[in-house]
Amino acid sequence: MTALIPLVALAAMGLIWGLQFSMLKLAVQAGYPELHVLAAALILITGIYVVLVVIKRRRFKLTRQRLVFFGLTAIMGYLIPMSATLYAAPYVPAGVLVLMASLSPAFSCATALLLRSETVSRLRALAMVLGTVAALMVLLPEAELPGHGALPWLLLALLIPLCYGIEPIYVSARWPEGLDVLQVGLGEAAAAAVLMVPILLVFGEPGTMTWGLGVAELAIAVFVIGGVFEVFLYFYLVRVTGGVLVNFGAFISLFAGIGWGMLIFAERHAVSVWLAVLVLVASLVLICIDAMRGSRASTAC
Repeated sequence: MTALIPLVALAAMGLIWGLQFSMLKLAVQAGYPELHVLAAALILITGIYVVLVVIKRRRFKLTRQRLVFFGLTAIMGYLIPMSATLYAAPYVPAGVLVLMASLSPAFSCATALLLRSETVSRLRALAMVLGTVAALMVLLPEAELPGHGALPWLLLALLIPLCYGIEPIYVSARWPEGLDVLQVGLGEAAAAAVLMVPILLVFGEPGTMTWGLGVAELAIAVFVIGGVFEVFLYFYLVRVTGGVLVNFGAFISLFAGIGWGMLIFAERHAVSVWLAVLVLVASLVLICIDAMRGSRASTAC
């Protein structure tokens, strides 16, 4: 029975991550301006982290190095990908948004190759190529439509995997010494909330959040609570099972995101999208096989 706990955690993590894209889309469709949704989510996430840090007594000092780290991770982990999701959501199905976000492993491989920060195996290089093919299978049909269809918004959505692909490379190389996961989570979320203030003042639309029990408010609440649980489950899996099993979360989140979009928004996808899903799954399989080989090699050493 105990052996099933990591599998249940993995399934929950993938389901939550896939759901979050639908929640952001739902909040925007309910009428709230994109920047207001982003600001509300960041404030709530920061508040939850503050409570957790106080309860766990994990206070820490801010240094110049830590401020730079938090600022960059806030931009890559929150501001750019969430903004891209919110602005593209009205024009791109939630399932396709998740598909685009699942390209992040390909961008991680490309970043590692460009920076030469890690050795990229042939399997990972092939996975990167397949990921690129999957993206083109979605983008090219839109480029042929009159007025280019949703192409501009799909290109905007590519910022999501780009940021999610670059961020872990940077975090791995620049993790602040002496800080744990909870402290880094607070620093990143708080930095994003602070950076959001001038953006909201300059570019935000007039209007206030009602904070009632409407669809938008519930969607934001689900997104925030789900995000906190998702991060906890991710690090739980890494700590308990290592870095191999957690890679399979990309499979679950991909199909979960498509499923949530079909359930909540009654989305239906073209054949090209389903073919792209199959190609992306093949890419993720190669990444998981490569991760397993690396894990076995390290164990043997």
